[in-house]
Amino acid sequence: MEQGLQILLFLQQYAGEKMSLTKICQGVGIHNSKGHYLLATLQAYGFVEKDPYAKTYMLGARMIPLARAAIDHLDYRAAAVPFVEELAGETGGTAWFGLRMNESLFVLCKHEGKKHFWATPGIGQTFDFLTTGAHGKTMLAFLPDEERALFFKKHKDIGVSLHEIASIKNTGFAKDFGTFFKGLNAVAAPVFASGRQLIGVLLVFGTFPVKMADMYGRKTADAAKRLSAKLGC
Repeated sequence: MEQGLQILLFLQQYAGEKMSLTKICQGVGIHNSKGHYLLATLQAYGFVEKDPYAKTYMLGARMIPLARAAIDHLDYRAAAVPFVEELAGETGGTAWFGLRMNESLFVLCKHEGKKHFWATPGIGQTFDFLTTGAHGKTMLAFLPDEERALFFKKHKDIGVSLHEIASIKNTGFAKDFGTFFKGLNAVAAPVFASGRQLIGVLLVFGTFPVKMADMYGRKTADAAKRLSAKLGC
């Protein structure tokens, strides 16, 4: 069962891509014969789909109702929706709330403003911290000191300096300009729950001018603080 779950998590990490048997087994760390058996079982229940021509795999449609059922029962989503809608309305960009899951952020809810983008993430999409995007910078800046130190020790090629982390902690938000797509900018701020536990990020992105980033960053940080208070921080 554990290896089957690892396969699902691996496919979820690369959602939207069709993965070969070899890549999946290498990613999970199992033999091809074992992987083939597990994938066949998951396929039989609709959790995995196989392209019979390319011989590749991706998550199946059976995952959708499971994900929706889980999301609908998460208090975090219900709490975050009004703030996400508020930010999208005030900035005209797309806003989303990402819930922390180990070293990734799971997009729990989003709202598109007046300007729509083909690059808008889907509900359930994940982003890891191993980027210099606004979300990754925010998570790294507001991790507990010991956890951040361990993270940097484990991942030595992170493109975020300690000076930038200090600046983010001082302002309460992170900025990013065109890292993922030229002309697409973003701001993000941390969200905490009771005990000041870092649980995720509020983020706004769009084609807004660089000169607007500080204002939108402050709006996002304010919304994140109010959401955190609502969650007991």
